Amino acid sequence: MIPGKETTTLRPILPAMSKVDEDLFSFLQSYGFSWEELDSAFCEMESFCSIPGTTLRRYMNRIISSIEKEDRPALLKGIILGVAIRRAAESIEERPLTQEEKQIDLEIERLGRGR
Repeated sequence: MIPGKETTTLRPILPAMSKVDEDLFSFLQSYGFSWEELDSAFCEMESFCSIPGTTLRRYMNRIISSIEKEDRPALLKGIILGVAIRRAAESIEERPLTQEEKQIDLEIERLGRGR
């Protein structure tokens, strides 16, 4: 955790995650997690974050305190893997659109305005 960021609430994190839920769900399902497991985890996170004053530190402490001592290494590996995945995703640069792709985007915009 970054010093000084302990009071950061989780509220800004969830809307950002909801934009990638479908891709994230598919990615995690490819590793054998069921839709029910994923839905349960996301729902718990969203419901807990709705409590006023919830901070990232408090949420992490709640999760850590609910895990048996022998399972703590697995949690730590998961956190480290999650950070690594995020860094990898952030480092991927999208290539510029081709002229044809730009034309398609413009056409889609025009069609959308015509409704």
